[in-house]
Amino acid sequence: MKRLRSLLPGLVLLLLLTGCGDSSFLFRTPESLFALPRLSDEYHSLQACLQELLDDGMEYSPPLSGTTTQPVHLRDLDGDGEDEAIAFLRDPDAEDSPLKIYIFRKNTAGAYETACVIAGGGSNFNSSRACQLLGGEDSPLELVVSWQASSSLYSLTAYSLVNFQPVELLTCPRYTRYSAVDLDEDGEDELVVMSLEREDGALHTVDYYDKSRDVLELSGSATLSTSLSSIDRIQFGPLADGTPALYVTGSVLNSLGASTSQLTDLLSVEESGLVNLTLDPETLNSDRTVRYNLASPQDINGDGVLELPSPYTLPAFGRSLPPDSFNGISWQQFRSDGTSTFVCSTYYNSSDGWYLELPESWQGHFSLDRQDVAVGSTNERGVLFYYRDGPSKGQPFLAFYKNTGANREKRSVEGNRVLVAQDSGACYSFELMDTSSALSLSPGDLAERFHLILPDWSVD
Repeated sequence: MKRLRSLLPGLVLLLLLTGCGDSSFLFRTPESLFALPRLSDEYHSLQACLQELLDDGMEYSPPLSGTTTQPVHLRDLDGDGEDEAIAFLRDPDAEDSPLKIYIFRKNTAGAYETACVIAGGGSNFNSSRACQLLGGEDSPLELVVSWQASSSLYSLTAYSLVNFQPVELLTCPRYTRYSAVDLDEDGEDELVVMSLEREDGALHTVDYYDKSRDVLELSGSATLSTSLSSIDRIQFGPLADGTPALYVTGSVLNSLGASTSQLTDLLSVEESGLVNLTLDPETLNSDRTVRYNLASPQDINGDGVLELPSPYTLPAFGRSLPPDSFNGISWQQFRSDGTSTFVCSTYYNSSDGWYLELPESWQGHFSLDRQDVAVGSTNERGVLFYYRDGPSKGQPFLAFYKNTGANREKRSVEGNRVLVAQDSGACYSFELMDTSSALSLSPGDLAERFHLILPDWSVD
């Protein structure tokens, strides 16, 4: 165990400082692939700093969430072109302030040494973010740290690091989620702190902190939807008219206490301060964005603006199915005046991982059915589109298939099927059964309208 402990700093830093991204790695001789990488002097100096702390009883304590979840990472905090090293540690023997952030910088000899230490209380670092809160593009960064006291209690502190002298700019003793983004387009980040009050009847609030005379001050507050039980996702992006906004999505509990719906609050900055664009002043909820389908806001048409989903039920063909078996979604963009514009409709198949952009001419003229079969070692999940009216009423005109298993490639191109997409575990294809009606599309049009539902790796 002691030997493993002594190797840990090297394992943590090896990928950071040894140039493993060099493409020449692909062309090395077999013998060189087994040789130890040549470690730089700066690596050795940083390793020595960390090892000394570990020998004194410290242990790594990486942030639990956010964009930085490594115990040690590199970032140019003072804007001099040289990276500082930021290490998250815990002193298990400390009664007060056991959590420590060590910041190391290079001295004139090019070796790392301790520049400053930030200490705080709690059980873990929840998250940490270096951002531009006070200065312009070339000024030192500020450090925002979320301290976790318990599974549901967090505090937030923002620090100035000018000359590596940590100064508290702001402390929020209790909050739910936060974001550091440039909402007023002045080239600097602002701090947006959200709190879901636990007491019955209390309003959920969001506070907006901006720079004023080189300090952070409360610049405005707004109300979040009162029915929110959690904040699950925060996305930053422009509205339809280009205004920056935060898309705050969370769960809504039903009368039985289950999270069966979501809603999205849209926050932006006006001359009057921070506003919730979608909040109804009478119900104190963003009623227009509530949906039972748990699809998140996304850029469905690729124009750089997030669309909000509004689900509806598509008709099922020929047999009784649960009312939410086939989901259509109407996607809409919002503007800074709170109005919205329809963008497109989709058949959204979350269980099979794909969606289809629906032509407007199809609305009301088709129904859907499932056709799931097993063919040898291949499992096939199919969705059939049927005519709902006209001379061919009750006949299928289109089918989409998802095939998994050993022979999925062969199955996906049998007969008149056209392979439209594939991933590591499945093949997706469609089959046109009737090309003579007004509802028919060319294979090229169908391929353009078909999309896989990709996992969203963005982090607030």
